[in-house]
Order: sequence, then structure tokens, then C-alpha cells
Amino acid sequence: MKKFIIVLALFILFSPLPVMAATTPTPNPTSEKVTEKLSNQINDLKDKIASRVAQLKLVEKKGLVGTIKDVSSTQLTITDMVGQERAIDVDEITKFTSPGNDSFGVSDLKKGMKVSVIGLYNKDSERLLARFIDTYTVPLYLSGTFSDVDKENYTVTLAMEDGKTYLVDIESVTKTNNFDKDNNLEKSGFSQIEKGMRAFIIGYADKKEAKRMVATRILLFPALPKNPKVVVVPNAVNPTAGVTSSGSGKKLTPIR
Repeated sequence: MKKFIIVLALFILFSPLPVMAATTPTPNPTSEKVTEKLSNQINDLKDKIASRVAQLKLVEKKGLVGTIKDVSSTQLTITDMVGQERAIDVDEITKFTSPGNDSFGVSDLKKGMKVSVIGLYNKDSERLLARFIDTYTVPLYLSGTFSDVDKENYTVTLAMEDGKTYLVDIESVTKTNNFDKDNNLEKSGFSQIEKGMRAFIIGYADKKEAKRMVATRILLFPALPKNPKVVVVPNAVNPTAGVTSSGSGKKLTPIR
């Protein structure tokens, strides 16, 4: 039995074994194309990121306020607060607003309008791509003397030193205060407004009628002396209106 095992072991040891030929894997064309495509996509993405980073360095959010000098459907030119002209581009996502007008658009913009613009400013081209355009009205600041008070229509006429006059509407939104002789600010109202009284008025011009305004704030100065540069003419109906009595029956000159 032992001889048989020894013989079998020698037979296995010295018997010829099949030779395994070394094989080189055949390249797969499909996998090479996929790899190349993926590499190209990565490079394109790198280029886009680099380009976007460069753009972000050139672009910043900015706001401008000014008066329209020229306007078209795709751009407008405004003159800003320091007199410099600014180029503004308009696209399909630019939003337009105007007080009292819900359907305001680029076609409603006119030369001479005052607008505020918020958008993306390109430092290289010095142009602003507008995202929001809003019209606004500059308030009037007037100082003068009341030359007439209409109690029925709630209007007053304000005369100024340069000879100009404004018809002022007193509305429910109008806030009125007066400074007393001790310079204390007190709440007041239309009933305390008198002809010949000096006042400072803030409001907005009437869009339909020149030299007319709606007052938002009125400051009365009843303790101030009359302004000699403003002439308040007596009423035509009642010539003695606006004339102060001396107490002895004599009439003084019209209030100035």
C-alpha cells in the first residue's frame, strides 16, 4: 500500500502540466469613450465655475436714483443725483412699480420721470442690469405766509417771498403742529390756521394743476412776527378782513 502511494506521488510530481499562456486583456472601446466624455464634462464644469467666479468679482448689487434722460424698450439713461449719466439695461424679468398704478411697465416710463433703480452693476461695462424700477415724486418744501384760508373747501393759499403762491389742500393725512412762544411743539389742526400766519409746509405737487399741492405736514409759527417781504392782500368781499384794529377805531395797515 505504501509503495502504491509513493508511486502515485512520483507520477503526479513528474507528469507534464498544461502550460497557461499569458493573455493581455483586450481594450474595451465603450469604456474608453465613457471615460473621455466624463473627462470633458469635468473640464467644462471647471471652465464654467472659473468664468462664474470672474463674473461675480465684476458684478455687485447697486441702487441708483435719478431722472430719466432717454428710454427705450430695452434700456434707459438716467442722470443721477450728482449729474452723472448712468446706463441701465432692462430685460424680461425687470419689475416696474409706480404709486397708484398697478399695471405700470417700461412703456409708461417717460423722459423727465424720477426713478429709483436696483439691480446688478457690472464694474467692467459700468452698466446696471435693472431688477426693480420704481417711480417716485420729490416732495415740496415751502415756507411762507397764509394769504387766504378757505374754511369750506379746506384749502389755504401760501404766499412766498419770491411772489409765488401755492394752493394747498388739507387732507385727512395732513398732520398739523404749531410752535408756541416757548418753542414747544403742539398738536394743531385746520381750525387754528389763520390768515397772515407764517408756516412751513411739506407735500406733493398736484399732477393735474400747477401751483397746487397736497400737504402732508404743516408747521405753524403763530408767535413769529409777520414777514415784511410777503404782502397779504385784504379780501375783496370784506376789505377789513386781514386788517388789525388799534383799539381806538383806527385801522392799521394790512398784515404783512
